[in-house]
Amino acid sequence: MCVVKLTSKLPFDGALPCDIGPVSLIEVGIGPMWSVAPFAGRQADCVTALSKIGVIWPDVGRCTLLSTWFGLDQIMVFGSTVPDMPAAVTDQSDAWACIAIKGAAIDVLARLAPVDLRATDDTVWRTQVGHMPAHITRVSADVYEVMVMRSMAQTLLHDLTRAATGIAARG
Repeated sequence: MCVVKLTSKLPFDGALPCDIGPVSLIEVGIGPMWSVAPFAGRQADCVTALSKIGVIWPDVGRCTLLSTWFGLDQIMVFGSTVPDMPAAVTDQSDAWACIAIKGAAIDVLARLAPVDLRATDDTVWRTQVGHMPAHITRVSADVYEVMVMRSMAQTLLHDLTRAATGIAARG
């Protein structure tokens, strides 16, 4: 009998953190994350159920401490458990990879994302980064987090590194 031992790896496999000129790229540990998509006409019931564990339903294009808007009638909830509620709830914990861009984040993302990223903190966008579907969060004026499907983690790292190298070359 053959015994196989599986070893878990982080999405960026030790390549982060790294500094490139005025930019730092840092892996963000997402932890437990749940997709919540209410059944038709049941969003209010989901809002109530989530409020009992301290989760606020975010407005469109916004995030809160424990949740983020993720598209039409869908949010992601961060935390170890979610209550029973009338929704399609799916564990997404290992499905996504996230990088924080610190420093000249807007300059880097301007080369990759077709959206105006000048906004207030806690604003989120579902958009493209390079050729990948992504979720971008403005954490602060010089910190943005970019989340992509885990299978695209290395491509995101490549694209961000290349864009940051271009920014650094400008001086």
